[in-house]
Amino acid sequence: MSAVSARILGNTTLDRFDALVIGSGASGGAVAAMLTRHGQKVLMLEAGSNYFPDIDQPAAMTALGSVGQALPLFGNDELKLLHRYQIAPDPVAEPRTLRHTAADGDRLAVGDFANFAKTVGGGATHADLKTPRFIPDDFRLGTLLGGAATAGGASFVDWPVPYDALEPFYLYTEQLMGVQGAVGVDPNAGPRSGPYPMPPGAAMYVAPVAQVGLAKLGYTLFPCPTAINSVPYDGRPACNDCGFCQSSPCVINAKGTPGVTTLRKALLSGNCQLRPETRAVRLMIDGAGTTVTGVEAILPDGSRTVFTADRYFLAANPVEDVRLLYLSGGGSPLGNSSGLVGRHLMLHHGVNVVGVFEDQLHGHRGRGSTHAFTEFRVPSNPNQPIGGIVVVTTVPYLIQQAQTYLAQFGTLGVKGALFKKFLRQARPRDRLLSLNMYGEDAPHPANTVDLDPAVRDVDGIPVARLTYQPHDYELAAEKFFVPKMIDILGAAGARFGAQAPNGDPPSAGHLMGTLRFGSDPGASVCRPDGRFHDIGNLYGTGASLFPTSSGFNPTLTITMLATYVAASALFPGTPERGLG
Repeated sequence: MSAVSARILGNTTLDRFDALVIGSGASGGAVAAMLTRHGQKVLMLEAGSNYFPDIDQPAAMTALGSVGQALPLFGNDELKLLHRYQIAPDPVAEPRTLRHTAADGDRLAVGDFANFAKTVGGGATHADLKTPRFIPDDFRLGTLLGGAATAGGASFVDWPVPYDALEPFYLYTEQLMGVQGAVGVDPNAGPRSGPYPMPPGAAMYVAPVAQVGLAKLGYTLFPCPTAINSVPYDGRPACNDCGFCQSSPCVINAKGTPGVTTLRKALLSGNCQLRPETRAVRLMIDGAGTTVTGVEAILPDGSRTVFTADRYFLAANPVEDVRLLYLSGGGSPLGNSSGLVGRHLMLHHGVNVVGVFEDQLHGHRGRGSTHAFTEFRVPSNPNQPIGGIVVVTTVPYLIQQAQTYLAQFGTLGVKGALFKKFLRQARPRDRLLSLNMYGEDAPHPANTVDLDPAVRDVDGIPVARLTYQPHDYELAAEKFFVPKMIDILGAAGARFGAQAPNGDPPSAGHLMGTLRFGSDPGASVCRPDGRFHDIGNLYGTGASLFPTSSGFNPTLTITMLATYVAASALFPGTPERGLG
């Protein structure tokens, strides 16, 4: 705890609240922004520290000579951010446990499994913030797949709200976050009712190299929509292409993270109070089990207190939301009459293929990933599995390049002194280009989140346990698309190409599912408006509600859906009124 990182933000005089939001990331920020916009008094509890000083203060002259929000307390420091857990839970103090199936016993391992950022602004703070929309078919995979929707134990269903109803919320969210992009460049994109707020920025340095291979094989490379300013926007500067967008916070506020968009708007409204380093540990429930009456939380000094409001919104992430429901239920999770709380955990099946070129590509120059193609994500195409968007990336960081190459070549005996010589002579980050596919992760009821029966965190609280393994659906798509990805790299001029080893779990860094929403109380946890079927004043938000994962970066849809949930709470039956 420090005076800066734990300072209560916003209107500190508020003592009665219409809504309490647990978490301040993409979904929590979106909920707060919508509710406060319409005069609701909102309390936000964030377990992590705050690195956005004066986030709640009006615009002032910054160190960059522009008028806007004060610069954050981040630096372009790979060691601090990616290896010393500046904004992420330390897996020694706050681990998770993993097993593949219940037959593995209590756990297979303890460590860093699908752990997301723990900080004001959440995981969107360090994401590179690609923001493609889901396409219309993503919202009706249950119908499109027909009998195959349940093959291999999967549980594909349609979303309870179609694309057309959510499209105005997509447009609103793109304007709220500040998204750069171009209309008409993605041949598989859904319809739009308006343009992007900004044109695409400078292309990554290696985009022309990737374009050569893709064009030869008939694929369309395009600048991926991204919530990074290409021009000054909403009081924030344009990106300076420093190259640290991937897995790092923006040091000049050019990235449209919650700290400089939704949270800032909520805090400046005078209707919001945000408490960093304040950890929600229990939802208090009435005797009937149908109404939340308060939230017990650990304060920055280690003491505990209870906060109350009229409505409560879970916005931590799909793992921590479920963990809190288990901690509050006395042996079983709250709101679980369907038996589905914690089920259908989805991570995106990350597939990474790396190409090594003889010529220097200088992939560390400029943003490390700006372009993508979507031909592997066409659910209506019967001639291929349903994969995901494929983004072109490089390895811009020094430690990351060593890790990447050791994973690739260590198994071939390139280790120790030989490996050091290899790094010096090959300069791998200058010669490497990779293709990353965010593959559809089929919803499967056996992939779950619950509490580990024995492992505790630094506060003595049971940690979340993930029971997860990929199934036939993801593995078949991987087997089908990897050779095609290697062919693309070869056509682009790569001398060598190979699939990078999958992690365990093989995640693309995204979390979805666990509080599936739908109309049937027996087949979903939350209603189509996000409210729990069992608990009248408790709402799920964002990624936790996803019935299916799609094959696109989820941050835009997380923010959009949380905006929709908040608008539905304000205007039941006519949520579009919240956009006016």
